[in-house]
Amino acid sequence: MKALTLLVLLALPVAAVAQTDTNAKVSLLDGTVHQGALILISPEEVELQVDAATIKLPMSDIMLIDFPETKSVVSDQPQIVSLVDGSQLNCAGSNRTAMELTVSSATFGELKIANKNVRSIRLQADNPAYRSQWNTFLKRETDKDLLIVAKRDGSGLDFLAGVVSAIGSEKTEFLLDGETVPVPAARVYGVVFASMISTESAQPVNVTSAARVTSHNGDQFAASTIRFSNGAFEIEAAWGQSLQVASALIRSIDLSSGRVQYLSDLEPLEERLDGIDPDGSLLAGLISKEEEALLFGPRRDTTMERTSRLRLRGREFSKGLCIHSRTEISWALDEKYTSLDCLVGIDDEVAYSGKHIVALKITGDGNVLFEKNIATTDDPLPLQLPLSGVSTLTILVDFGDNESTCDWLNLADAKLLIAKDKQK
Repeated sequence: MKALTLLVLLALPVAAVAQTDTNAKVSLLDGTVHQGALILISPEEVELQVDAATIKLPMSDIMLIDFPETKSVVSDQPQIVSLVDGSQLNCAGSNRTAMELTVSSATFGELKIANKNVRSIRLQADNPAYRSQWNTFLKRETDKDLLIVAKRDGSGLDFLAGVVSAIGSEKTEFLLDGETVPVPAARVYGVVFASMISTESAQPVNVTSAARVTSHNGDQFAASTIRFSNGAFEIEAAWGQSLQVASALIRSIDLSSGRVQYLSDLEPLEERLDGIDPDGSLLAGLISKEEEALLFGPRRDTTMERTSRLRLRGREFSKGLCIHSRTEISWALDEKYTSLDCLVGIDDEVAYSGKHIVALKITGDGNVLFEKNIATTDDPLPLQLPLSGVSTLTILVDFGDNESTCDWLNLADAKLLIAKDKQK
């Protein structure tokens, strides 16, 4: 993994740091959390004042730095710019020339981003009626720019494929069949740009970065360098621009890239749903195997309902697995990981419907790492299972009480820690 350079411009005394009110919560790869006043961030370590003591945390062990006193707000800026590295930036307005896109951000001021780094821009405020179509356009790989317009009757979105030569506050210039067509800004919902190849290197634009920063209003962007002093950040964004940002506007700095692999993002070696009811029970075989798989197959990052995030006792998770009994899933780990960390429990959607039990068994290369019956009445259970040297991980969710009522087992925030010698 490309090394992250994090430097502090000015070292402050402990008392001075406390006065800046920059409190940080630092989460380590092993699950340990430390919270206190931020003293120092360097390439090697983070220093915090915790009560009367100063603790030093190796940078290589840090997964996330949170700033709990940062107040989250909903952005009122209508436009959203998406970059090829996954960054998303809210903005009030934008202007695109042949070389770069200039956007106005309430958080970062004026941003100038080379066109090769821009994947799409939504130019109008979010319309729930168009959201699904817009997301579909975002997934398309195309060798031409897609000009997305709202149909005149308001029934949905349509598009034209060509070249967007300019974007302004009054019009978007669109090259179609050799002719430049000025399209009124009010008609253009957004633009999805052609998949870019760098002309300098003839290689795909680099989409990796060492850190991901989230602001108070939901901006998320990749950063190559982060500096901190006097209650403010100086951040070198992945597109090459230096940003000056007050600490009160930064919500988190994610350093997990290349260090963890979320289990829900890892393609299974084998996935098998044996049936949602035990053989011989009254309900067994009432629906086809295909219908069972569609309705009760394993869910990644959602519950069985597909539209809801995983929830355990009121806490919501954006990553994880929801598995119905009886299901067995295996993954090829190839000895790349040191541990599996997750929070296990019955999803809140069904956890309060009486006492029901599901059986969980986790094995590594056939050796039992964890085995327990999990009841709807149980508190969520944190797991940290060693995986060093393990080639195949297998998870079996079985009938714990000989029936499948409420068998929605969550492995919330399930992640594999990548061995240091395997990190990129």
